[in-house]
Amino acid sequence: MFNKPLLIILLFSFFLVLSPNALAQDIKNDSITTSFRKGRWLIGLSGVIGSSSTENKSFNETSISNRYGIGISMSNFIKNRLSIGFTTNMERKNIESHTGNLRTTENIFIGPIGSYYLSKSEVGSLFISLSPGFVLYRDEIGIIQEDNFIENIDKGAGFGTHITLGYAYIIYDRIAFNLGLIWGVSWIDVESKSLPSENINNANITISDLNFSFGFNILVD
Repeated sequence: MFNKPLLIILLFSFFLVLSPNALAQDIKNDSITTSFRKGRWLIGLSGVIGSSSTENKSFNETSISNRYGIGISMSNFIKNRLSIGFTTNMERKNIESHTGNLRTTENIFIGPIGSYYLSKSEVGSLFISLSPGFVLYRDEIGIIQEDNFIENIDKGAGFGTHITLGYAYIIYDRIAFNLGLIWGVSWIDVESKSLPSENINNANITISDLNFSFGFNILVD
């Protein structure tokens, strides 16, 4: 059985160790053509948002799902097109049915981030980011059953990793608009509590998801 947090750390270290060779570049030429040049700071704000509805005609059930999140990051270009920094993401998801059943899931992700921009173009560039980090998780489910309200609360913490593939469009060498896909995996130890019975159980869960993200970054010299 492998150590999952250690695997995340090794992946991040592998990304950094390979960068001087696998991501080799002509620094002098890059400094002229790319906005992502050595010494600059990248300050970013991003978000995810989504809404959907599900109708089960067999059981005459309808549910509405809303999902939204925000991310804040700051990094420094240690080489042209290669930045290292820190990021935090907060996300919330609500699912509500017409019968009054409700589920709310919240998670917070905090950790370092490394990003590499593939192109030297002044217009923009494809980029890839890797971020291992610490995760806080909470999930509440409320069910109305025979006029009784039953609630189940899961909360815990663990480790996770986010991998992003996206495109950054540059405006006036100062602002980068980002669009991308984020694949995230988290391994969390949770304590599950049922109310009103107050039964408590412990479990290990794995969460994997794929999100579309959008946002902007400000480039500061």
